[in-house]
Amino acid sequence: MVSFIKEDYVRCVWPGLSLPLGKNGDFLEKYFKIKYDMNIEHLEQTKTLPGNGPQGGRVDQIFNVNKDSIEKLKAIKEKEGIHYAEEIILRNEQHIYNERIYLRYLKNAETKLIKSGEISKENRYQASR
Repeated sequence: MVSFIKEDYVRCVWPGLSLPLGKNGDFLEKYFKIKYDMNIEHLEQTKTLPGNGPQGGRVDQIFNVNKDSIEKLKAIKEKEGIHYAEEIILRNEQHIYNERIYLRYLKNAETKLIKSGEISKENRYQASR
């Protein structure tokens, strides 16, 4: 398995989480800080592409978990349903996101997994479309 701790952060996706009406990424950052004493950086709220079954049209949150909070994330990620960006790629789910989201937030993870041999080039975003 790929090491998720090579950077100063770990990129994560929280599928199916809509922020409360009128709230922005600051709300999610405060939520993690208050509830779990974790430091995150909210990057974007995005909608998955329609036509992908139950995954289509879903609202997801994309964020980075700072290095000092990675161990705390490991303890809650399954309970909260949070995924590492690499897990999205390993499940070949990068295709449910539009190209801009893929290029900005998921492509680096995909490139690392191809280089490590964990996925084949045929599983790349453009190859499967």
